[in-house]
Amino acid sequence: MRRNGVLSFGLILLLYSQLQAGAVEFKSIPLDSGQTVVILKGKFEFEDKTADLEAAIRSSGAKIVTFDSGGGNIDSALRIGRAIRSLGVSTIQLRAMECSSACTLAFIGGVNRSAEPGSIGVHRTSFSGDVNLSGHEAAAAVQDITARIMTYMIEMGIDPRLLQLSLSTDSGDMRYLTGKEMQQYNIVTAAADTLVSSFEKPVVKQFPPVARSPNVDEPIKGASAVHTTEDRARKFVDQYHSAWSGTNRVAIAFMEKAYGTGVKFYGKEISHADVLAEKAAFVERWPKRAYSVVDGSERVICSSVCQVSGTVEWFARSSARDKLSSGSARFELEWDPSTSQIVSESGKVIQTDKAEKTPRRIIGQWHDQDGTCRGRLGDDDKTLRACDRREEIGAKLENIGWCYGRPGEYGYQMNWHACQ
Repeated sequence: MRRNGVLSFGLILLLYSQLQAGAVEFKSIPLDSGQTVVILKGKFEFEDKTADLEAAIRSSGAKIVTFDSGGGNIDSALRIGRAIRSLGVSTIQLRAMECSSACTLAFIGGVNRSAEPGSIGVHRTSFSGDVNLSGHEAAAAVQDITARIMTYMIEMGIDPRLLQLSLSTDSGDMRYLTGKEMQQYNIVTAAADTLVSSFEKPVVKQFPPVARSPNVDEPIKGASAVHTTEDRARKFVDQYHSAWSGTNRVAIAFMEKAYGTGVKFYGKEISHADVLAEKAAFVERWPKRAYSVVDGSERVICSSVCQVSGTVEWFARSSARDKLSSGSARFELEWDPSTSQIVSESGKVIQTDKAEKTPRRIIGQWHDQDGTCRGRLGDDDKTLRACDRREEIGAKLENIGWCYGRPGEYGYQMNWHACQ
C-alpha cells in the first residue's frame, strides 16, 4: 500500500502543537496543499454529538478524518462511524497516533480507508468499573453489544471475522493489526492509496515518539529475514537471548542444542555437560531474567565459523534471595554455521547498576524501538525490524513481571510498571 510520509509527519506536528488530551473533540487542520483534515482526539463518550463532527466537516470542507483515541463508549463510536460514512469522507490512520478499541469502529466508517500497519488496535469489549450488572445482565449486555457490532461491520463492508479476532484478545490487552490483516478483513481499501498520495509536502519538524501498547504483530521481512550466513548468526543470537530470558526450562532446553560437544568457555576448554551445568546453576540463582542486545552493537564476521560480538543489557531477579541485578556486558561468540552451535564463548561485564530496582535499561531499549516503529513511515526494513524488536523486548519485560499500561489508560498515557 502506498503512503505519503509527508502527510503523516505534517499531521502529527500540527496535532501535537494544537490539541491537548481530553474528551473527544474535532479539530480542522489545514494542510499546505490547501486541503483540510479533521482530527478526532480523546475518549469516546455516550454524550458525544455527531453534529459536532458534521459541523467540523462542513465548515472546513475536509474530506479526511484521522484519530488519536484509545477508544471509549461503543455507542458513540458507532454513531460517529455512521456519520463519517453518511458524510462521504475517508479515514486515514498513522502508526504514530492511536486508534484502538472503540476507535476502530469509528475508523471503519470511512468511505475509503488507509492505515499503516500497527496503527489499528482491537480487543474484547469490557464494562466500565462503575457499571453494576448481575451475571445474567452482563451476559445479555454482551450479546446485545456483539450483535450490534456485527451488524455495523457488515453494514460498513468489513469482514465480520474481525470481531472474532477482537473477542480472542483480552480486554486488558490490545492486538494491533498487521497490514496483511487489515487487507484480509477489508479494513483498508485500495482506493485510499490514491487519496493519500495526492497530498503535498508540508513543513516537517521533529516530534517525540508516543508510547503505546506493545502488541504490534508485524510480518517478519526485510531486515528480519534470513538470507546470508551473517543473517543466520544474528538470528541465532536473537533466539539465544530470547530463550535465556524465558523460563528456566525454556532456557536450558535451548542451551542443550546451542553448544557443541566441546566449547572454549571463557578461555578454558570444557565439555558440553560442563557448559550446561554452568548455565543451570546460573538460572537457578537468577530465575527471572531479561537479556537484550543493544541495537546496532552487534558485529558479525563469517568464514568457516562466525565471530559474533556485541553489547547485551540485563535485568535479573531472585525473589527467594531478595536480590536484583542490572547492567551491561560485552559478549563474544564463535558460532559454527554447519552445526548451528557455539564453539567458543567469552565476554566481560561493562557496568553493573548499584541499587537498581527497575529494568530501566530494557525499558529504554523498548522505547527506542517503539520510537522507530511508530515514528518512521511505511513498511521499510528498519521500521519492520524495530516493530519486531519492540515485541521481543516487551515479551522479556513481561516475563520478569513488568506490565505495560493500566486499565482505563489511553495509549499515550501508558508506560511500563511492575505488575500488581
